[in-house]
Amino acid sequence: MKSEQSGPQTPGGEAPRYVRIQRILQDRIAQGRYAVGSLMPTEIELSEEFATSRFTIRSALRNLMQDGYVERRQGMGTRVLTANPTTGYYQSFESLQELFQIAVETYLVVLGSEDVVLDAEIAKRIGGDDGPVRAGERWILFESVRWTAPGGRPLSFIQSYVPERFRDHTSAFADHNGPFFDLLETRSQETIIEAQQEIRAMPMPQHVARAIGLREGALSLQLTRRYLTARGILIASVNWHPADKMIYRTRVRRRQSRD
Repeated sequence: MKSEQSGPQTPGGEAPRYVRIQRILQDRIAQGRYAVGSLMPTEIELSEEFATSRFTIRSALRNLMQDGYVERRQGMGTRVLTANPTTGYYQSFESLQELFQIAVETYLVVLGSEDVVLDAEIAKRIGGDDGPVRAGERWILFESVRWTAPGGRPLSFIQSYVPERFRDHTSAFADHNGPFFDLLETRSQETIIEAQQEIRAMPMPQHVARAIGLREGALSLQLTRRYLTARGILIASVNWHPADKMIYRTRVRRRQSRD
């Protein structure tokens, strides 16, 4: 398996403990000990079995998720998806809390920020067809790259557009690994009442592609997200994911009718 032949190494040549545990868990999945569709043991159970911390177990499980073996949902555990994943990054969520967890389990590097005056195209993208955003408005643009882990693989290039009224709250972005929408919601005390998302296939601009090691024009899966409060948009983000490395999964359940 690919993950057993690669991965970070310690100075002495031995893989870190979380990588070694990850490989053991991968073998168990491949051998059917953890069947596809079943739940794996909990973090507590695995930390007791391997006599290590939950942080180490969480890192191993995060790598399994990023390699496509499992999915993790808060309150539901870790479910095996496949014993033979295709290379890619899986992302699935049904709530803001699950999106928050995805952000916490990855690593964000803020590249810089600048004041921008929105043109008509960007205003429509971050405000939506019927949104309140207009060309000529001044917003703050933050650009960042989200990685699997420090020294890991780049997952996406993110352009975060913040309204001018939140300028005083953005100084904390540089040291914040979690989602910006959560930080802004907490600091501004403006409650998010709706999140919108649009997904489209787009070629990457040159500076976006370079930041994550791809050629200009490489096909991307572009996710545009808007977080709305009663006062309007709290923040909007344009997320550029390599198209061949990103699988976006949603789940729709029909509510049971009540007699």
